[in-house]
Amino acid sequence: MHDAFKVYTVIEKLPHKIESIFAQGDKLYVGTFFGTLLVYSVREPLGQDEAITVTLMETLKSFSKKSIEQIDIIKAVGVLVTLSDGYVNLHDIDTFALRTQLGKTRGANLFSVFSKIEIQDGLVPQVVTRLAVAVGRKIYVFSWQDSEFIDTKEYSIPDRVRTMEWVGTQNLCMGFDNEYALMDCKTSVLTPLFSPTSPSNQGALGSTLESTLNTLNTFSSMATRGLMGFGSKPGKPLITRLPNDEILLGKENSSISVGIDGTPKRKNGIEWSGTPEELGYSYPYAVAILGRHIEIRNIETRALVQSAEMPHARLLTQGKLLYIASTTEVWRLIPYSFPQQIDELVQKEEYLEAISLINQIDPVLLDENVDTLGRIKKLYAHHLFRTHHYEEALSLFLDLDVPATDVIALYPAVISGHLPPKESEVVSSPKLGDAEAAESTHKAIPPIIMSTNELEEAVGCLIRFLADKRQKIQKSVHTLQQHNDSFSYSRYENEEEIQEELHVLEIVDTALLKSYMMTNERLVGSLLRVTNHCNLEETEGLLLKHKKYKELVDFYRGKGQHLKALELLKSVHSLPGDMHGILPTVHYLQRLGVDNLNLILEFSPWILELDPLVAMKVFIDDEPEIDTLPRYKIISFLERLSLDLCVMYLEHVIHELNDQTSEYHNTLVVSYLAQIQRDMAMEGKDDSVQKTRTKLLQFLDESTFYKAERILSRLPVDGCFEERAILLSRIGQHDQALNIYVHKLRNFQAAEEYCIKNFDSSDPSKNVYLMLLKVYLKPPNREKPMLEPALDILTRHGTHIDPAAVLGLLPASTRVDQLYKFFEKSIRESIKTKHMDMIVKNLLKAERLQTQEQLNFYRSRRVKITEDRMCPKCNKRIGSTAFAVFPDGVVVHYSCKETMASIGHWRAS
Repeated sequence: MHDAFKVYTVIEKLPHKIESIFAQGDKLYVGTFFGTLLVYSVREPLGQDEAITVTLMETLKSFSKKSIEQIDIIKAVGVLVTLSDGYVNLHDIDTFALRTQLGKTRGANLFSVFSKIEIQDGLVPQVVTRLAVAVGRKIYVFSWQDSEFIDTKEYSIPDRVRTMEWVGTQNLCMGFDNEYALMDCKTSVLTPLFSPTSPSNQGALGSTLESTLNTLNTFSSMATRGLMGFGSKPGKPLITRLPNDEILLGKENSSISVGIDGTPKRKNGIEWSGTPEELGYSYPYAVAILGRHIEIRNIETRALVQSAEMPHARLLTQGKLLYIASTTEVWRLIPYSFPQQIDELVQKEEYLEAISLINQIDPVLLDENVDTLGRIKKLYAHHLFRTHHYEEALSLFLDLDVPATDVIALYPAVISGHLPPKESEVVSSPKLGDAEAAESTHKAIPPIIMSTNELEEAVGCLIRFLADKRQKIQKSVHTLQQHNDSFSYSRYENEEEIQEELHVLEIVDTALLKSYMMTNERLVGSLLRVTNHCNLEETEGLLLKHKKYKELVDFYRGKGQHLKALELLKSVHSLPGDMHGILPTVHYLQRLGVDNLNLILEFSPWILELDPLVAMKVFIDDEPEIDTLPRYKIISFLERLSLDLCVMYLEHVIHELNDQTSEYHNTLVVSYLAQIQRDMAMEGKDDSVQKTRTKLLQFLDESTFYKAERILSRLPVDGCFEERAILLSRIGQHDQALNIYVHKLRNFQAAEEYCIKNFDSSDPSKNVYLMLLKVYLKPPNREKPMLEPALDILTRHGTHIDPAAVLGLLPASTRVDQLYKFFEKSIRESIKTKHMDMIVKNLLKAERLQTQEQLNFYRSRRVKITEDRMCPKCNKRIGSTAFAVFPDGVVVHYSCKETMASIGHWRAS
């Protein structure tokens, strides 16, 4: 509770019994039981300590013969409206002389006045006033427009009205003995409120609003206190008009606000401490008279704001001028200034009430230069946090866009680290001097003590807050960086702002990491694997303390601390867990790329030593970063480390990656030879030697990118004859290669296959079959000629050898019958070739004749262009313009040929 109004007794021990009161401006009108009208002049207090002054100006004893039951003023018409002796009377507002007694109102028991500016005919604003008078089971509505009387309307109602108020300019809310109803004065339709039944005819009560019944379920809590539903028990109905075409309905000890459509406008109603005798509204509070005291409640929060003893109070006025009267006394309630009320609420830590009050009042009533609402909401958020309502507090901090560092600082050091706790702002009291106000602007937040469970709950809420803040800060940094790229003139200022944002982002990410470690360690990895700004030292210490090696490696990678990551991987590879073995190191090295080649070469040896096959994935796996590594440096590194690993890498580069670099091919051949020499020097390595030689021979035979001349010098003199033969063939030394197959290897079949592979009929000077024949028949060192394999070659491939050259090579002792098959094939091949040449000659001759005939035909075609020759497309003369001729002889302009072709003449000559 707080003091919203200051209570003054303005009239005390009045000898006349008060029956009605009304206030407007500086005038207070009091109607008595005996028909006397008392008019008081009211002087408002100028200061807080000054009392209100009320002076009796006029006493009109003969104003009415009977009790003045109700008073109101129609300012636009200039009349004082009273209800007395069963009539509604209109008096001059200045002289109080009776102007008119509304004859139709005989028997009236109450009236209601409403004035409002309306737009008439869509353009002209005019003041419209309506006076509704209840007479028995009828309602009379008198209307004025800009002080001119318009008309009177009569409406039938089902029961006697006990209270009524205008809702808007066309709807009248009425309270009967057992229910409330809304009447539309345009359509004459009555709509009961909170009624369980729907009358069958409109003349009774119209149709029931089902939506109202549904909404009424929200007030079920009232039933437990004795309110079983509106209209369920006879009692005094109460209606109070609120702003924005809203009314407050009362029954028993509850009140509900209803809109112009009859549906409740607020989720919950107001619960009074007793049954109100009268209801009123003074911006922004609802006021109720309850027996010996009054209650003032916030219309939004329904909270009790103020209570004051007022014995026998029974009447009150509406609006800003709030007067309350008993039969002999009148009190005035003057509101304290809203800044005063807000200050008191803040001092009492009733922040919700302060916020509600600010939301309801006009902003001009507060200091426009100060965000009072924002400051109080921030204080409320701090209050919620101190009282362990963490979810609500963090949600409010987020809505208020409170700096993340201020919120993190509220937490213990295990989360906030070295952040000092902030101070919370309070609203300074206007009663204090400037110096005192400045000193009272802040107060330190006491340390918040949390249990383990409370800390976990608070941290869980902080995680959601930080995640949202993190996205906003990242977006802000991205925007600033884009602005830097676009506008160089503001780059310096932006850079400073970017650095500030990045510093905040570091604090946020570090706090988020600590929060994850406390509540859900599984989320740590997801934070550290993406781009983050966690503090290096704090994160490193925290993860090492909890033995989160995998997460620490991810963190190092994101920060570019590759040396630390690799040293950590090496130090923990023997420990059980996710980082056991060399695979984590292999995967890390694979993704370093060419910029970190030195690190790759530095940390590869120890894993290559432990498990060479797995470790070689650093250089030969299918990863984009591996493909960019300089291969010559890796080859050089592996050559120094291990010949076998170098061979493995070269095979990958050449066979898998199809690298055609001559140097790599040469190096692989040399490496194969080195492996062969090494294994031949060791016992029990025959299988390995044979396997390597097989790969070497296959590579020499298939590859075309190595330099044979360079390899020949590296071959041993007394070995590797097959390899030498292949190399000799690459440099065109076929005779030497064949000599090796025949005389060194004694492999005649290999020699024959060599000829088949290398024979080129287009180059007779390099006839390998003839070379092989010479090797057989002209052996070195005066060895005996090999006539039999030579004859086999002549028999199978004699057609590729010149017979004259053969006869010059054969020994004189060769018998003719041994050469029968050779000569037979040679002669047949010669005759076949001669016949084929004749056929080709005749075919070419026939083709020449056909071509000549076709040429003569085209030369004989012609068209004659005369002066009368017309184009069939445009019907104009051809004349001397360019023309086109179609195959069927049609002649058109050249510009018309495309159109003619599209309709059938597809090709022009």
